[in-house]
Amino acid sequence: MLSASPGNGRKSLQRPFLLSALVLSIPAFYLVLAGPAPLYRGLGSVLYIAMAIGLASDLWQQWQRLHRRRFWRAVPIELILLGGALASSIVSTPPWSVPEWMLRMGFCGIVFARLTLFLAAWIERRRLFQLLAAAGALMAIAGGGFYWLEPQVHSYADGLWLAFITAATLGYGDMVPSTPASRIFAVFIVLLGYAVFSVVTASIAALFVGEDEKRFERELHADVRHLRHEIGLLRDELRKSEQRQAPQPTHTP
Repeated sequence: MLSASPGNGRKSLQRPFLLSALVLSIPAFYLVLAGPAPLYRGLGSVLYIAMAIGLASDLWQQWQRLHRRRFWRAVPIELILLGGALASSIVSTPPWSVPEWMLRMGFCGIVFARLTLFLAAWIERRRLFQLLAAAGALMAIAGGGFYWLEPQVHSYADGLWLAFITAATLGYGDMVPSTPASRIFAVFIVLLGYAVFSVVTASIAALFVGEDEKRFERELHADVRHLRHEIGLLRDELRKSEQRQAPQPTHTP
């Protein structure tokens, strides 16, 4: 279930309820954490309930598609996410206690891992355009997130800059996350940045390696064709030599 093959990528595209639920968890978490008024925390709770509905819809879809035994083996992560979404919908006023912090961060980690695997299954290997589009979307969302969460960021451009230096782990020091919400956000941006930038770099390197492999393959095929031609010539020469050395039949009167 957690592999990221092209076949799983096609299956991932058939699970829109799961993708919607995973995406909804991001604003839900930060509305509950950083909302300056109960209205924001209530909206975050509503988003968690919507996430639970999306997960339940996806589970029902999988129940109808899979055999019963395969269903229970295929969706344990989704069941954990469903329970976590329902538990997270219970509104509590920050600052949270240590156990609640641990539970909420553990839930965010599971959501992060599942969303990463979902997207990795969708993006096939050596699809540089898809990877660059995903990296650009990540930077755009991260810039807006820092613009909303970080008091030192006064424009969307500054948010994009903070998102880039965070994802690239440059750390110039001109801007740093200073609130608990922005620091948690930075943790996930660093993890995503490592993953996305590594895959983009590997894909660019694979393009050059692929060109060298194609050139080597063309040269190898040319050598094989030349070798076949030489073997054919040798075979013809051997046949002619055998014909010349064969004894001539004698005719008796």
